[in-house]
Amino acid sequence: MRTIIKSLLSITIFGTISCGTPPKESKFKVVEDIYKPVHTADQILEDLEFAYKHMEPVLVENFFSEWQKNIKPNSVEFINQNETIAAIYSVFDTFYKPHELLKIGDWACINDINLDCRYIVIQNQIVYSTVNSNNVNEIDWNNSRKNLISNFRPQITSESKNVLYLTDEYEESINDFLGKESIESDQVETVQPSQNQGNERKIGLLKQYIPILHDYWGRTWQLETYPYVNRIIFNKSITKAKVEFYVGFQNGQVLLEKKGNKWVIKESKINQE
Repeated sequence: MRTIIKSLLSITIFGTISCGTPPKESKFKVVEDIYKPVHTADQILEDLEFAYKHMEPVLVENFFSEWQKNIKPNSVEFINQNETIAAIYSVFDTFYKPHELLKIGDWACINDINLDCRYIVIQNQIVYSTVNSNNVNEIDWNNSRKNLISNFRPQITSESKNVLYLTDEYEESINDFLGKESIESDQVETVQPSQNQGNERKIGLLKQYIPILHDYWGRTWQLETYPYVNRIIFNKSITKAKVEFYVGFQNGQVLLEKKGNKWVIKESKINQE
């Protein structure tokens, strides 16, 4: 799936996976995700093109409202099926504050990229692993088992009214709508598609609602709202976690500890290259 491929490429970029076994769906899953697409990618693209052609703000607003209405969070039963899965959702909710990027680092030129967005878009999958000790840094990532949760749709407690969940069909349709050609730029916020006036109008249309940039490769679009989580690593007792993530072309990590039933951020830093 396009989302998984893009994420794994991003992981490779920042040195988190250089070789080894690719992530697999967790064999411990006992509760199946009940998500079923309401619309196909072609239908979503048709709605976008119709809104663009008529340039009616209400049509664009309806597109995003429909997206939010149709794609709901994972069920409570799915999230709480075992201790590790529940911890993943809780850690993500604690860490993910897209309107407060400065709390986890200073991100050259794009600290305010999410401030004016009307919606945030949650990534479609999470890669995670568990170490055989109580130190989350003691991991041989290349030889460790990498697990994957796809159709990842967490409840974001701080953003409950403005959350969109990226799915395969929405990612495909929006990428097709925007087009994929781009030009190189040293400034992440100025990366733009090729000289195509219609394409620029489409970008401007969607940017009124969600922050959009080109991904690292400049081959497709970064639709997920930063910070993007590359992976989550837990210690053996599931009391400590390390979140490795990126914002723009920079990457960092956050260390968390479990205090009672809650996860608390203990340290955050940007990786210097």
